[in-house]
Formats: sequence, structure tokens, C-alpha cells
Amino acid sequence: MATETINRLIRQFLVHSYLYYRLDESLISDQQYDELARGLRHSLASSGADVNLTFKEQLGSINGSEASGYSIRQYPAEIISSALHLLYQNRFKNLMSFSTFLARYGYRTKTEFLP
Repeated sequence: MATETINRLIRQFLVHSYLYYRLDESLISDQQYDELARGLRHSLASSGADVNLTFKEQLGSINGSEASGYSIRQYPAEIISSALHLLYQNRFKNLMSFSTFLARYGYRTKTEFLP
């Protein structure tokens, strides 16, 4: 499998793990998440150890017998940003502003920090 495809799977897994384990939100079913994790685990196993993959170190127990994002302790800013934008677009876009949405989860936009 191409490195680009595996990197896409890693990002998807991390985004949905962040949504579920950190924000208690889910945009996909448990079955879809399990399929994503299994597919990623299989892709990693068949790709070989020499492949340079983005965010591979954040995968937690994905390589173990239980494919889960539960053990991930730190998420890269890019993953957090993607997860928040995806959640907003899918659930909250018509209900509130993005700034209000971010504040709900304890975040702010960069422009809110400027004097």
C-alpha cells in the first residue's frame, strides 16, 4: 500500500480517536471505527518498518491486539484542528458560530489572542 494512503488512514484514525476519546463525540459508528483501525493495523503490518509515516508515533495501541485510540496521550495540533473543523461542519455549523463552538470545547481562534 502506498505511503500516502497509509498516512491518510493514520490521520483519519487519529481524528476520529480524538473526537471520541477526548471530546466524547463520534461522527462514525463504532463498527466503522473498528474497520478503520483494523485496516490501518493491516496496512502498517504489510508496509514494513522502513516506511516514513507521519504521526506514526502517536498511534498508541493500534499495533497491539486491541485497535484503539484510548492510549493516545497527546495529539498533534493538526489532528486537533482537523477534528474540530470536521465536527463543526457536521454537527454545529447551522447552530452556532465557529468561535462559540470552539469555546464550548475550551479552544479559541488565533485572532482572538491578538490585542
